[in-house]
Amino acid sequence: MKNFCEKLHSKTFIVIGDLMVDEYDIGTVSRISPEAPIPILDFTNRVRAPGGAANVAMNLKGLGNRVEVVGLIGDDEAGRWLKDYLNRHGIGIKGILSSNKRPTTNKVRFSTIQQTMLRVDYEDSRQVEKSITNKMVAYIKQFLQNNEVNGILVSDYNKGLISYANKQNPFIDLFKNIVKMPLLCGVDTKKRSSDLSIFSMFDFIKPNLSELERAVNMKVNIDNTLKQACQKFLKISHAKTVLVTLGADGLYHFDGTCGVHIPTVPASVYDVTGAGDTVFAVVMQSLANGFSWIDSMRLGNIAASIVIESRGTKAISSSELYKKVKFIENTQPNYFIS
Repeated sequence: MKNFCEKLHSKTFIVIGDLMVDEYDIGTVSRISPEAPIPILDFTNRVRAPGGAANVAMNLKGLGNRVEVVGLIGDDEAGRWLKDYLNRHGIGIKGILSSNKRPTTNKVRFSTIQQTMLRVDYEDSRQVEKSITNKMVAYIKQFLQNNEVNGILVSDYNKGLISYANKQNPFIDLFKNIVKMPLLCGVDTKKRSSDLSIFSMFDFIKPNLSELERAVNMKVNIDNTLKQACQKFLKISHAKTVLVTLGADGLYHFDGTCGVHIPTVPASVYDVTGAGDTVFAVVMQSLANGFSWIDSMRLGNIAASIVIESRGTKAISSSELYKKVKFIENTQPNYFIS
C-alpha cells in the first residue's frame, strides 16, 4: 500500500444507472401541530447532493477520473439541477436523457440538525420506454468506439432503467457484449434471484448483506454461512465474483473458490447514506489500476470510513483518501499486512 498515490492513475469510466437527488430540508422544531400530534419543522435551509448513479460518478470524479454518465431524469427542476451540477463538476452528461412522463427520483429528507424526521421519495419505478433505452445504448456504443474505456459501473436501484421484465431491453444485449471487452464491469444492484442473470459474466456484483440474504433466500451469519451464501449468489447470477459490503464488519470478496474478509477501520459513524456508492467507485478505480482485490477492498473500507463521518451523501476526493491512508499507516500499520 506504500506509495499507492503514485499508482492510482486517472482512468475513464462509464456509469450507467438510476440517477437521483438526495435532498435535505433542514429546520428547527419547537412546537407540536394543533392539527395532529406531529412536530412542526420551521424550515431554515435546503441542501442537495447527487445520489444513486450520480453519486458513484461524483466519487469517481473526485478521485481524478474521466467519467461519463448514462441515465434518465425527469423534465423537472430537480433533474435540471442534477444535470447542471454534474456538468459543472466536469462529468460527461451527453448520455443523460430526460422524460416528461416521469419525475427525477428525488429523496427528500425533513430533518433538524440532530435527526431526520421523515423521508419522502418522489419516483416512478415503472420500466423505462424502449425508445429511451435504445438511445442510451446507442450512445454507450458510440462512446466505447471513440474512447479507451477502462471500466463500466452499473448502479441499479431497480427504478425501471435496467429492467429484466422485458427481455427485449437493449441493455441485456449490451451487457452480453461489454463483458467480452477488455474492460472492468461491475454492478451494484437491488435485483433479486433470477433477475441477477442479466449481469452474467460481470467481474463482480456488489450486494450488501441484506441484499445478499434476499437474493439467496437465506439468513446469513458472517462467521458461518457467508461463503455458502456467496456460492449460491454466484450460481444464480453467473457473475465472476461477488463483493459483499458488511457495514461495520467491512468487506468480503468471494471468487467462486476462496473468500477474503477485510475488516473496516474505526470511524465515528454519523450517516451511512451513499457509503456503498463510495466503496463501489473506489474499488473499481483501484482494480482498474492493477491493485489486488485485497488492497482494493482496503481502500474501499478507508474511503467509506471518511464519508460516513459526514452528514448526508458525500463524494470522496483523492486528497481525503490519501490523507486517511497515511493516518491508518501511522496508527494501524498492521492493517496493510496481508
